[in-house]
Amino acid sequence: MVFTIIYFLIAIAASGSIYYFLGLYQDWWWIWVPIIGIPLFYICAFGLTLVICFIVSKTININKEQKKPNRLFHFVTMEVNRQLLFFLGVRVKKTGMHGISKKGAYMIVYNHISNFDPMVIMAKFKRIICVTKPENKKAPIAGPFIHKSGFISINREDDKEGIKAIMTAIDFIEKGYGQICIAPEGTRSKTLELLPFHPGAFNIAKRAEVPILCIGIKNTNLIHKNVLKRTTKVNMDVLALIEPSEFMELSTLEISNKVHKIYEDYLGGK
Repeated sequence: MVFTIIYFLIAIAASGSIYYFLGLYQDWWWIWVPIIGIPLFYICAFGLTLVICFIVSKTININKEQKKPNRLFHFVTMEVNRQLLFFLGVRVKKTGMHGISKKGAYMIVYNHISNFDPMVIMAKFKRIICVTKPENKKAPIAGPFIHKSGFISINREDDKEGIKAIMTAIDFIEKGYGQICIAPEGTRSKTLELLPFHPGAFNIAKRAEVPILCIGIKNTNLIHKNVLKRTTKVNMDVLALIEPSEFMELSTLEISNKVHKIYEDYLGGK
């Protein structure tokens, strides 16, 4: 939202200056200059942001442990993410958000059907810290920025690294750095069918004693197909908010089964 306002002000100022100082306002025919100029300068402002981010990303060492999220990098990551979704034509329809604090301490879980899933959730919450696969931190521009933003890498092939990632997530929640967002399936479902959950992920909510916020995602798998063709209407539905009192006496496997059932019902048994 902040970058949107800044880009619009830059676009209006730039196109307005051309329209005024070149005297084009004296002939109504030149009204097309600001009409075309505003969206054009908006795109240019966003492009300049990406260039700056690219240059900055080259100065970041992704192998250096990030002990806490950097607020500036987290802010820029969230804002650029929202702009990307806008340019990709993604329109998110939210349901069940009433009464859900965007700044509350949660463990957010979601069904994983596309690489765009966490981007959609990031756009609708204030302080998201995602648990992601290590390869994502090697991505150009985005990788170094999500590293500095405190995103947590989890290597599913290494149990020790997995435990370390979970402990980091717990520490981040307890210190109030943000909400931890994780896909219990561990990987993207290419068939859209719900995959088995990894029960260990629920140690985060249990150890940190925070609610589990279940988010249902639909249609993100269509985004890459619709780019430059049509908008993609994505559903982001709050399915349940499970308070700690409802699962503290349960094992992580029992919690996993409980949450898995919620998603089975949401997806119609798929």
